[in-house]
Amino acid sequence: MNILLIIIVIVSVLLYALKDKRDKKRGKLDSALAKDIAQKKKDSNADIVSYGHVMERKTQLNELIDTNLGDHPKQSEQLKDIIEDWAHLKIESFENRRSWVRSPKKK
Repeated sequence: MNILLIIIVIVSVLLYALKDKRDKKRGKLDSALAKDIAQKKKDSNADIVSYGHVMERKTQLNELIDTNLGDHPKQSEQLKDIIEDWAHLKIESFENRRSWVRSPKKK
């Protein structure tokens, strides 16, 4: 009778340990899944444009500056520099976002 009771206690402890381990792994997976879903949602809401769209918008903004700020050449050049930096960052972010397709991360 004592052996049977000991076996039942050991089996119960093992089952509890296995269940607890499984629950912890499940929690980690759920957390990782939630992060992935949040990142995908963030990426889907991002303003992703192609090189052509960026260059077209850059041209439009430069023309707008030329027509409206022709009397202020120093400020016009500063704004054009800012627009040039913006265009470069937009193009770079688009290329970096797609770079994992062309060259996966090396481990």
